[in-house]
Amino acid sequence: MLKIESVSKVFNRNTLDEHRALDNLSLNVSEGEFVTIIGGNGAGKSTMFNAIAGTMLCDSGNIELDGQDITYMQEHSRASLIGRIFQDPMKGTAPNLTVGENLIVAYMRSIKKNVLRMPSKKEKSYIREHLAALNLGLEDRMNTKIGLLSGGQRQAVTLVMATLIKPKLLLLDEHTAALDPLSAKSVLDLTNKIVSENNITTLMITHNITSALDLGTRTIMMDSGNIAIDIKGDERKELSVQDVLQKFSRVKNKTFDDDNVLL
Repeated sequence: MLKIESVSKVFNRNTLDEHRALDNLSLNVSEGEFVTIIGGNGAGKSTMFNAIAGTMLCDSGNIELDGQDITYMQEHSRASLIGRIFQDPMKGTAPNLTVGENLIVAYMRSIKKNVLRMPSKKEKSYIREHLAALNLGLEDRMNTKIGLLSGGQRQAVTLVMATLIKPKLLLLDEHTAALDPLSAKSVLDLTNKIVSENNITTLMITHNITSALDLGTRTIMMDSGNIAIDIKGDERKELSVQDVLQKFSRVKNKTFDDDNVLL
């Protein structure tokens, strides 16, 4: 479903602040895989997401999504193919629009229709059913401005917005980091439910190694713009947090700094 081949990105090239954010990065993700991504600050996680989403174009290499070359496709052109949820619950929604209006805009964009067109009764029912599936009672708050919801409720709605029409790829950019522990657990449970029920190919950045090992089907650790560790299957099931850190130390031949990753 996703093929990243020899992708590089350098910021501030030929200056004292030159930083190689992605260094000849390659990654293949099969359809339906749920990949969790860990790594320290500056490891290249968000830069990789920006290259996939089109927020930033890479310097070299290629990116394919479901067989289509999207390397230099404009961000708005790939928006209907890719769902992305950010760390900040305020991103991804329009605070002065109601819950229902936000969902309608997301739905219309996903089916490439005029967002100003009123949805049919059938479409409204479809949207309401997906919101009701969260079991948070938000289907009864369709006329509430989304800016009045809690962070956890807002991220839950954003999850529905991103998956109303199944995307080719779902990018979760530390989408629970700004939430309190109880809300974070609730959103992660909803994420796992929606992704598994719809078999959505998903990449999720997290700073919590325990969550990275508990969720999904595969875990990769990034470092210095490339993949240091790639674990899945039975090997992944048996690993503890300490095992992952030791594996990183062996692979990179250096001690892992706890300041780089919040456990």
